Amino acid sequence: MKEEIERLAAWLLEYDEKDLNQLLQHFKARMEQGEPSPEWERAVIAYFMINGVRVKNTLKHGKAVKRIRPPTHRPPLHCIK
Repeated sequence: MKEEIERLAAWLLEYDEKDLNQLLQHFKARMEQGEPSPEWERAVIAYFMINGVRVKNTLKHGKAVKRIRPPTHRPPLHCIK
């Protein structure tokens, strides 16, 4: 089962983020209908899988930005009253 889930993740990562964002809205709309059915369950899983790619990209981008910033040699200053 582990290998199958990893295969799904690898397959999902091959898609363009813009296309995934469009699909995200589609699955969000289906998920919000809230009808407990097999289709609804698949929509919930698909939504969170796609959202997982967005979270991964945000984390990856945040780490890249931190590496690009030049290190400061001064400690942060705090206002003390």
